[in-house]
Amino acid sequence: MTDTSTRRAWLRFWIDNWPSRIYLMLVAAAVLYFAIDATIAGPDASFAAIYMIILTAPISLLATLELVGVIVGALVNATIIGALAHLARSRRTTS
Repeated sequence: MTDTSTRRAWLRFWIDNWPSRIYLMLVAAAVLYFAIDATIAGPDASFAAIYMIILTAPISLLATLELVGVIVGALVNATIIGALAHLARSRRTTS
């Protein structure tokens, strides 16, 4: 396998199926909500960050930098969701 085909094979789990796309859109909405809330509310106590952390758990809970953990957690979870969606699709077609 070449480098491009390997990269494409991994990207297919992230964005080549609707469950992963919907999940990534939910994470993007939570990050956008956090950014808007942080801009408007300032440094006040807010629970806006909890949505993006919960959506990307357990990876985001292990990271020391909040946004890096959210990004890595979202990509890992989207890969798992995509792999499960492809597995379910392949089992449905072989049955």
